[in-house]
Amino acid sequence: MSDALVSSQEAADKARALVEAEVNAKVEVVRVLADAANAADAAELRAKEAAAAHESAWTAALKAGWSEKELRATGVRAPGQVGRRARPRASAATTSEG
Repeated sequence: MSDALVSSQEAADKARALVEAEVNAKVEVVRVLADAANAADAAELRAKEAAAAHESAWTAALKAGWSEKELRATGVRAPGQVGRRARPRASAATTSEG
């Protein structure tokens, strides 16, 4: 047993502080989750808008007299095709071994 007496109110206040700290941490995680979900939604919307603009520009180029073959020869990808992916760079350890 401890020598110091603790009042029931003091114990309740400490318990409340512990519970509130845990709840606050959980709430903060949900706030971060909501921010991430909103950012993902906004990015998806921008991607859809960009894809629509790409499709429209491609159609305009075709109507202007360009053929698909000519447009591809410029290096511009057609709508709906996956763009080029950046290659991962070799690490220093990989390139320095020999």
